[in-house]
Amino acid sequence: MNSARVSIIILNWNGLEHLQTCLSSVYLQTYKDFEVLFVDNGSTDGSAAYVREKFSNVQIIETGKNFGFAEGNNVGIRRALEDPGCRYVVCLNNDTEVKENWLSELVSAADADPRIGVCASKLLYFDNRTIVDSAGDFYYRGSLKVGPRGHGKSDTFFKKEECLTACAAAALYRREALEESKLGDDYFDSDHFAYIEDSDLGLRIRLAGWKCMFIPTAVVYHKVSATTSQWRDNRKRFYSGRNRVFSAIKLYPIALWPRALRNPVTYQSTAGTVFERAVMHTRIKLSVLRFLPAMLRKRALVAKLNRLGSSQFREWQENFSIDS
Repeated sequence: MNSARVSIIILNWNGLEHLQTCLSSVYLQTYKDFEVLFVDNGSTDGSAAYVREKFSNVQIIETGKNFGFAEGNNVGIRRALEDPGCRYVVCLNNDTEVKENWLSELVSAADADPRIGVCASKLLYFDNRTIVDSAGDFYYRGSLKVGPRGHGKSDTFFKKEECLTACAAAALYRREALEESKLGDDYFDSDHFAYIEDSDLGLRIRLAGWKCMFIPTAVVYHKVSATTSQWRDNRKRFYSGRNRVFSAIKLYPIALWPRALRNPVTYQSTAGTVFERAVMHTRIKLSVLRFLPAMLRKRALVAKLNRLGSSQFREWQENFSIDS
């Protein structure tokens, strides 16, 4: 197998309807030194067979079950980094279409500055290509919630600039940044299953001393939650709220824990009746208690990779905050 400088990981779970658009756009890239690793997360819709027939140069990894976004991507990352020639890993959602110069813009930006650990693409809505899904991820002012800048607004983001973290729907990661920020064998924390795993990884990469840059010329059209639309909203709110608390326990100074545990914005569970919100908060707290020993062990691992100190979060909240 020939060595490729960039490995593009496309995670799939019953996303057959999206694959022609996504993979065709990937193979129109002006930058050619890449491979595609298609990780099929236990699909039952014939996705893997379709890719095997239509895109014979794609490497297919079939997990046999749905490991979630975090571990599904980890499977691909581990395979990619077995190749010593792989310098960058790119995570790309299956419900996307990328512009022809997308990969070239990401790689050029990373090559230009050896301290860049992550590059964030500009994500626009697939069906309305002047509206932003994400122009880099930032803190929402006054909270510990990380979210997409510009979401749902007209595209006015044309400046290459530093951002807090990147949405893993379309992000480039430097090999060394991944290796220096992993938790045991995990790059994305597999205990998250889905949601908030990208900001969790992005913050660890930052704590390890790397930068994250928003690249406005790396444009991706995104159908937005096309895969997880198969889930009920309560499941999304549960994982989002719980995983934000997971990140707080692993990453943040203890002085910030009360905010993470009390702030309803952090829980991402403000929808529904008072009773439904109370049930959601209880579910989240019980799950946090169940996983608390594992999160504390991971906190110790984060402390070892942290080169910046605990005061860094307050500085990031000042420099990388947006209005929700």
